[in-house]
Parts: sequence; structure tokens; C-alpha cells
Amino acid sequence: MLKTRWTRFALAGVLPLAVALPLPASAAPADLGGTDRPVAADDSYYEPALGKTGPELKAALNDIISSADQLTYDEVWDALKVTDQDPANPDNVILLYSGRSQGKDTNGGGADQWNREHTWAKSHGDFGTSPGPGTDVHHLRPTDVSVNSARGNKDFDMGGSPVDEAEGNFTDDDSFEPRDEVKGDVARMIMYMAVRYEGDDGAPDLELNDQVDNGSAPAMGRQSVLLEWNAQDPPDDFEKNRNQVIFDQFQHNRNPFIDHPEWAADIWG
Repeated sequence: MLKTRWTRFALAGVLPLAVALPLPASAAPADLGGTDRPVAADDSYYEPALGKTGPELKAALNDIISSADQLTYDEVWDALKVTDQDPANPDNVILLYSGRSQGKDTNGGGADQWNREHTWAKSHGDFGTSPGPGTDVHHLRPTDVSVNSARGNKDFDMGGSPVDEAEGNFTDDDSFEPRDEVKGDVARMIMYMAVRYEGDDGAPDLELNDQVDNGSAPAMGRQSVLLEWNAQDPPDDFEKNRNQVIFDQFQHNRNPFIDHPEWAADIWG
């Protein structure tokens, strides 16, 4: 049964406010100099997709964002220290689920360290940590080790019990609900993966569906809830900057649902 508990802001009809945070110089997008790639989220990058909807839009976006560099799994550590840098403290990163600011060099596998969370669980399609979906920093985020373990490979949905060390997050046997401030972020990362990976180059064909407990199938849910989250929590400055840094400094592709959140409904609505 679809869970519908939006007690924190959705039922009240209030949208969360995106707080504009000043970005330190070290987190600012890099100057690409003479490259032919567009350096801003202007629609020249998306020109082949403009005016399309449904499967045609999804296919056009796949063609655009599939032109990308790949990182190794070891390189992801250093990338996350840049993409998720705390705007208020350049020595720290912001952890996705808890929102905690934590030292960049406290990464690892121990208690209270941070590690690399695959927002699209790597068992959903069994792609592991090989270059491609396993190392795509558009969906990899720093998270507290124990919170990452609590999320596991669960699909996303509403409801459950509070998660230790991550106020505002909830989980049950088959799903995980992130805090309100990153619900849209999570939705847009999952949507990116469903468009970026269509079964080419040895990667699985990743798809959204409207269920949970997907197991090892190359699918993530719950689609209807992710669409709600995308609408309820629009991209803020941190998410937009992260998209730009990935484009400028690492993979040289973009998450189209950060630049155009309305395209989610055009494809899956």
C-alpha cells in the first residue's frame, strides 16, 4: 500500500524554502577556458531535447548526458570532497541524510566516519562499484556509515521509524524516507540514473517503478512518491552548484532534472 504521511510540510501545503548559501571560492565552478562544452545550465546543452515529452524526451536526454567521463571508485572519494563541500567550511562535507557537516578526511568505514552512498542502490541491477553506474557521482553522496547501513538497499517511500543519527529520516522493512530538505535531491538523483543508464555499454537498463522491495531487479521506487518529492522540494543552491561542479570538473555531464525539474512529469507524470 502506498504510504502517504506528509506531516512535516506537504500536508500543510507549505513548500520548503531553498536557502541561498554563499559558496567558497574552492567550491565555485571551474573555468573551462577554451573547451567547447557550455559552462552554464543554458538550454544550448539540452537543445536536442527541447519540445519533446514522454519516451522521446527520455531518449533525447539519454543521448545528451551519456557523453560523460567515468571515474574509478577510488577517485569518487576525492570527487565527493569537492562536490559536497560545506559552503560554510571548506574543510568539511555535508552528509546527505543527516545534514551534518563533517571533516573531509574522516571518510572510511568506521563508526561516525562517512562513506560513499549509492543513492540508487548498487544491488538494484547488480552493477557494483565498476566505472559507470557504480561510480557515477551524480548519485553518489557522503553519508554517515551507520545511516548508510540503515538505508541499505531499500527503495524510497514515506513512513517508518526514526533513523538514529539522522533526524527527520524514517525507515521500515522495505523503504527509506529521507529528511524533507533532501527529498527532491534524492528524487532527482534516482530519475537521472533511470535516464542515464538504458542498458548500453554493459550497464543495466535502470527504470523507475511504483513499488518497493525491488530486490536485485534493475528498478527503484516508489515512482509516484519520487515525483511528489521532486515537486515539493525544488533544487536549492547547494544542489545546483553540485551539478555544475560535476559538469565542470569531473564527469562533464549534467543532471537534467536539476536544471529542468518539470521534465520529471513530462516523462513519468
